[in-house]
Amino acid sequence: MYSPAADTGVTVVEKDAALSSAYSPVDYMSITSFPRLPEDEVSADNILKSRKDNDNFLSEQDTDPDLFLKTARLQQLPSSASDLASQDISPLRETSRDPLAQDCACTRDGLTVIITACLTFATGVTVALIMQIYFGDPQVYNQGAVVTDVARCTSLGFDVLGKQGSSVDAAIAASLCLGIIHPHTSGIGGGGVMLVHDIRRNESRVIDFRETAPSGIHENLMLHVNQRVKSGLLVAVPGMISGLHQAHQLYGRMLWKDVITMAADVARTGFNVTHELADALSEVKEQNVSDAFRDLFLPNGQAPLAGLFTKRLDLAAVLDGIAANGVSEFYSGNLTQEITSVQAKEGVLTEDDFKNYTTVIQKPLQSLYQGYRVLVPPPPHAGAALLSALNILEGFNITNQVSRSSVYHWIAESLKIALSQASGLGDSVFNSSVSELVTQMLSKDKAAVFRQMISDSQAYAAEHYTPSYELQEGAVASQLMIMGTDDLIVSVMSSLNRPFGSRIVTPSGILLNSQMLDFSWPNKPHSSAAVNLHNSIEPGKRPASFLTPIVVRPSMGQCGSYVALGSSNGERALSGITQVLINVLSSRNNMSDSVSYGRLHPLIQNNTLLVDSKFLEEDVKSLMQKGHDVRKVDIISLVEGTRRTNDLIIGVKDPRSTDASALSMSMP
Repeated sequence: MYSPAADTGVTVVEKDAALSSAYSPVDYMSITSFPRLPEDEVSADNILKSRKDNDNFLSEQDTDPDLFLKTARLQQLPSSASDLASQDISPLRETSRDPLAQDCACTRDGLTVIITACLTFATGVTVALIMQIYFGDPQVYNQGAVVTDVARCTSLGFDVLGKQGSSVDAAIAASLCLGIIHPHTSGIGGGGVMLVHDIRRNESRVIDFRETAPSGIHENLMLHVNQRVKSGLLVAVPGMISGLHQAHQLYGRMLWKDVITMAADVARTGFNVTHELADALSEVKEQNVSDAFRDLFLPNGQAPLAGLFTKRLDLAAVLDGIAANGVSEFYSGNLTQEITSVQAKEGVLTEDDFKNYTTVIQKPLQSLYQGYRVLVPPPPHAGAALLSALNILEGFNITNQVSRSSVYHWIAESLKIALSQASGLGDSVFNSSVSELVTQMLSKDKAAVFRQMISDSQAYAAEHYTPSYELQEGAVASQLMIMGTDDLIVSVMSSLNRPFGSRIVTPSGILLNSQMLDFSWPNKPHSSAAVNLHNSIEPGKRPASFLTPIVVRPSMGQCGSYVALGSSNGERALSGITQVLINVLSSRNNMSDSVSYGRLHPLIQNNTLLVDSKFLEEDVKSLMQKGHDVRKVDIISLVEGTRRTNDLIIGVKDPRSTDASALSMSMP
């Protein structure tokens, strides 16, 4: 695979009381509003105050232009020099009084209102243009935005939109593309979750294609599993193709065949190895992996360098078959037989496991936060924990006027609670008590109790708030967000679990997942935490997950700001997304700044607080003074997103990523 290939992205006119009896035609203009850039946030309180001020300022005649025409008596103005000479100018006298020095003088000078408004608008537009010229990113346009982890996949998403495909069509193609170019994070041998919000219909769906445990698995098999020798036991039934096909049936506009073929063409025509993939292969090359893995990804025993051009003709052929024959090609065809060959690695996958796999479609969980409605996937995903963190933080009334040291401390303590709660989740289909946990996590009253437990000056361990269980670390994921011309908002996260999943490669080049590691069982390697019985191993069950694509919409109506976010670093995704949301919704920062600011993440098992390289030293010191055991790392999480305010849309990538890409542009 990674050998070089041969062939080488809006006036109030004051009426004088002494108007003559002469009438003449009149033009009137009402400037009601001016367009504003999408990043300018206006709170509901300010909007209400502004409306009340306008109501007090304008009389009935002011607000009714027709009434104005019926009642106004306009003085005939001189139209020539002779007319001007004949005018009685005796009432005129020289004065040194400044007519604008009176109180509310501007409210009687319509021309002043016009000039002031026009100058303000022109200045704003000029500043915006200068910023766009000099800073470039984010790009602001009227139609759509695509954000993914890889520039080529972002471009592919726009290619689909350009062919009049739906936002979901674009998401399907881009998801498959990510699996081709970033096989360490996702692929058709894995699974994921998609959150779709239809603005016009005000409807939302979660399409859950998380992997499921094989029918032949049981806890005893995993008690002494060696991840290297018995890696086949780590493989769960893949859900990627089933989930994308279900999404296409619900929202697709292009033919399935055409969408899949566009993704296959990426593998066929080739691409450049990304920095992220090159780094991931460098880390795995010294590990014990199969010969098939080495032949495919590590030719000559060396990791490819970033920038190397390569092709994946094997995956192109697989996708061509899926394009022509549909999902049956994957779930009841030759590929099925091939994938079940993992039994050679002591796995228990069967063809029936594939035939019985189903994608789950359900409503998202939601909660109100400061005038916005936040939508997240339900269990086994950790969205409920994210909402719990927001519910706790909402009571602190965070604004950009509150000291950073306090905000960071509150966030850290709230995340300890949320992560502890998340560690107790599981598949609610198999355990009804999970739904009871979710009800508590969404409760504003319960959040108030936790908030009272947080000290403003002292950090506590997670156990001070609530019990916690084992959290599986090291998982990675792909992410993409799309807002298109069809008024759909799509956020997708997909994964193989740890980098390169199980490291098992089928003869046709499909890399299989290691999602069984996300279950809990006694004596699990590298874990000393209590076992989460809600997440125990059962056939057909979905393991707990931190795949948390989110959508934010106005709490009422359709007008206002919409946000879609995703993150790619396991349980750290919850921390990253929460902090970006606080930056955007509470501190009223723009999207670019919100994803750029330093982030933190509490490790609840050892009571350590991680902060990233963008964290200011003064903020580190203030956290340490409150008793946090702070450890600085380079990167904690990568968070990307899109934002729509009315009809203006932007896409924003995390500056920490060298390969991610955000494109926003007008579509025909």
